[in-house]
Amino acid sequence: MLAEPKTGQAYRHMERGQNLERQGRLDEAMLEFKHAIEADPSIPSAHVALGQHYRRKGLLTKAADELHTAALLSADYASYFELGRILSELERYQDAQEAFQQCLSIDPDEPSARYELASVLYARGDFTQALQQLQALAPDFPTDLELQTAIAECYLALRDYGAAESILARALDEAPPEDDREDLYEAWLVARRHLEFDPQPDLSVKDMLYAEQGILCLGTRHDNGLDIPVYENHTFTYGDIAATCRRLVALQGGLRWPLRAVAAVDSSALPLTIALSQLLQLPTEPLEAAGKGGLTLVILAAVARPEIWQVTRERMSGPVRSFGLALTWQPDQGPVPDVVGLLCRGRCLMPWQRSPKPSPEAAAASILRAYAAQSGDDNVAAQIAYYKRHHSLLRFAGDVMIGAENRTV
Repeated sequence: MLAEPKTGQAYRHMERGQNLERQGRLDEAMLEFKHAIEADPSIPSAHVALGQHYRRKGLLTKAADELHTAALLSADYASYFELGRILSELERYQDAQEAFQQCLSIDPDEPSARYELASVLYARGDFTQALQQLQALAPDFPTDLELQTAIAECYLALRDYGAAESILARALDEAPPEDDREDLYEAWLVARRHLEFDPQPDLSVKDMLYAEQGILCLGTRHDNGLDIPVYENHTFTYGDIAATCRRLVALQGGLRWPLRAVAAVDSSALPLTIALSQLLQLPTEPLEAAGKGGLTLVILAAVARPEIWQVTRERMSGPVRSFGLALTWQPDQGPVPDVVGLLCRGRCLMPWQRSPKPSPEAAAASILRAYAAQSGDDNVAAQIAYYKRHHSLLRFAGDVMIGAENRTV
């Protein structure tokens, strides 16, 4: 009896794999696709199928290898497109760009490849080329909100905030009411905030945190509250902390947030929380209760990683304001508190973290003594006016609502 040809065996494994997929037996299907490749490695669809299963399991490098093989064997649009997508996920943007360019050499007018190519160019920092690719698609997709948002993001990256604001404002007007418009709105706020400043190559730390994130920056006694540097490996003194607390109390008096209580994120924030409780004349409450009975000020000292703050935020369901004495990660690396004392590169050390370690109550008393010994800033009115009069599009501002009728502030 003649042995079944290898190609025939491969296609039999392919058919079994596809049937198993339809039944939801995915791991068994994956094994069949592996057997198909073992029988005949020259079948592109077998490599594509196996690559998709590797992708499903999060084995992206293996998925890319299979899809690369499929593209070399077939040299067709679909294979290069799937390869480009998996390379983008791996952040291998140069290789992904080449894959999508291969797609366009096969079908120059295919919009999906052009959009993906623009995304890769944006990720590589080539905002001008990305914008050109997207603008070429715009006439054929005039109502595509995702496309309009991507164009606006390019303008934001190129610092053409007027063009970005115009596109995003129109997109907000045209978005169906049932759509989630939060991302559109946040991007529009970034453009609007940047337009509040005169054109300049670089913003100060305080300006940048406001424009890009909509958050407040207070500084400490080593600055004037307006021109605030990035601090390096800062060791706080009680006097530093008292100065930042004084500015927070002054801003609370000027902006009049309806705070009901204060809560510490963890034990390292307890001294600061106890001190602010007395200075703001607010009760303390456990973090688990934050926001459940009204607006709570949630307090951090210095958190080393944004993931910790992300987890903490997810635990809170009610309305809160958040205050971090030191922000120790770049704002684009993860979520940031609503108010920060200073932006710090490297390590930040609190005085109560040094040996011998005082009790939280004793450390809070030291903050309050330093607070009483200091006089207020000469420019406190200007610090309040910065946010109350000149730059009021804070990310939590309740009077700034999504919708064309509410965009004039």
